[in-house]
Amino acid sequence: MSHIISLNLVNSHKERGLIMGGVKRTTVGAGILLVLGLLLVGGFVIAKSYIGSRQDSTQTGGSSAGAVQAPSRQAVIISIASSNTKQVWLADAVRTFNERSRTQSDLQADGRPVFVEVLKETIDGKQVDYRSGTMMKDTVAGKIKPTILSPGEESWIPIFKKDWRDAGNKNAISGDAPVLVRTPLVIGMWESRAKELGCWPDVKSSCTWDTIRKLASNPAGWRAYNRPEWGKFTFGYGYFGETNSGTLVSTAMCMAGVHKTKNLVMADVTVEGGCGQMIAGIEKAKIHSGKSDIWLLEKVVEGGPEYLQATVTYESNIIAANQKHAGQLREKLVSVYPQDGTFVVGHPFAILDLAPWVTKEQAKGAEVFRNFLLSKEIQEAVMTVGLRPADQKVKLASPIEPSLGALPGAKLVALEAPDVLVTQQLGEVWHKVKKKSKIVLLFDRSGSMGNANKIGAASRGAQEFVGAMDNDDWLAWMPFDTVVYADRVRGTKAEIGERLVQDISGINAEGGTALYDATAEALRQLLELRKKFGDSVRYGIVILSDGDDRNSRMTLAQLEEALKPQEHDPSGVQVHAICIGKDCDERTLQKIARAANGKYWKGSTDKEMIKIYREIATHY
Repeated sequence: MSHIISLNLVNSHKERGLIMGGVKRTTVGAGILLVLGLLLVGGFVIAKSYIGSRQDSTQTGGSSAGAVQAPSRQAVIISIASSNTKQVWLADAVRTFNERSRTQSDLQADGRPVFVEVLKETIDGKQVDYRSGTMMKDTVAGKIKPTILSPGEESWIPIFKKDWRDAGNKNAISGDAPVLVRTPLVIGMWESRAKELGCWPDVKSSCTWDTIRKLASNPAGWRAYNRPEWGKFTFGYGYFGETNSGTLVSTAMCMAGVHKTKNLVMADVTVEGGCGQMIAGIEKAKIHSGKSDIWLLEKVVEGGPEYLQATVTYESNIIAANQKHAGQLREKLVSVYPQDGTFVVGHPFAILDLAPWVTKEQAKGAEVFRNFLLSKEIQEAVMTVGLRPADQKVKLASPIEPSLGALPGAKLVALEAPDVLVTQQLGEVWHKVKKKSKIVLLFDRSGSMGNANKIGAASRGAQEFVGAMDNDDWLAWMPFDTVVYADRVRGTKAEIGERLVQDISGINAEGGTALYDATAEALRQLLELRKKFGDSVRYGIVILSDGDDRNSRMTLAQLEEALKPQEHDPSGVQVHAICIGKDCDERTLQKIARAANGKYWKGSTDKEMIKIYREIATHY
């Protein structure tokens, strides 16, 4: 994508419990569907999480105990937008608080019970706690009106304050934003690889970002460590500006490149200097990106060390992955703590007491809730979900342990986040040095696409995708009906972007559908390009279709066979498949996406298509 998150004002909505723009206001704790068990910690019921629990908490108005909560008539209702890393802990804390506040005077505001609701966003059709960047954008835009913001890292609060003022508003936050929980940003890596690099279990001084850069940049790959059977090093991390982990790790790489742990300034952040070259070197090994570090970690698990060897995530997610897949992994995943710096992220609790929608009673209720979350009882429960308490003096306990891929005694070289403007400059540098892509936009223009204006919605989504790509990315426009139009507009976005958008906007629907033939032709062309460019760029096909293929000479089985080599090829062609319309052939498009390490998407409306195409762009 060619931009850092832009925050624009839109109309706000007040209706409680109504889904608007992908956001749903729900009472908590929202049902935690996937848990390993319930532990009683000082009378506080806590769900011991694993990766799926953070993604699948979708039961509206439920709790981890299964009961639906509702506020009493006299309750002071407050809401919190919170990052999803602490979703399990927060859900149970909120449920417990809401129950106790009914009768406990010390958990009330001027004698009135306080009732907390957690705001949700929709990701892959599921209601989950917010991503930090989206949380800030939606609050500034007025899409959500939280009483409390609790993003996944402290630097988001000054970013919010700046964006809020830039939108013409007065200050929204008057007080401090204390940290609720902490967790280190780590490189999740297969244990054998981490041992070879001197990063596990005894962390050597050579376990650094620079070591990762040298390995990622070396054409010989693991042969440099006398492990030729491991091939080349493969790496993944989230998209800058769209994921908290992606923004932070890019900052960590930059700071390692200029040998700093604090005071990163504008002059440090250049393409040619140590900052840009560190990121560029590590980018050579990147094969996956996206808007979720948890999804990337699952790709590590699914593909094994032959496919994806390391990804950036949080220590708590490594613990969760080992718990979830206990007995299924060939070797465990471990946390790598770079000795030239990483972020120990603190999740702040900021009360928007000066925001126009927050009353004095709600601000006071938020203070009561904050004190509850920082109480000894609730802080002790933090560790049961693999997070670290706000008080760094507290002795760490299970499950933060080596058997689950975490080193409680590891030396953490903590980095200080730079100023907001420096971070924005870093985003510009990142876009310039990241690995470029060669993408075929495969677009179904058959007659069935004219139904319910599917082609109009798809066209607007595809135009959004073009706008989101970087100028140096190579794009090919390949519409198809019975015929595959394989020689249309192609070139870098800088060269053909404007013409490509015009062609997409002028597309019409007619003819039959040769989806399999079109996909095979796109694959053939990209494999030819790969012979020339090798692994220096990334390759992808973005398919838009209703999946109703009646005209291909090739069968689905033959296409799957053609795509099969991509399944285990970390640098191969990644296929994303969008199924449009309520009547689309989901099974076919799911098979195609699954065969080539992409994702399957489904939508119908303009809004859904724009959102899907935007998100696919973050995978490149």
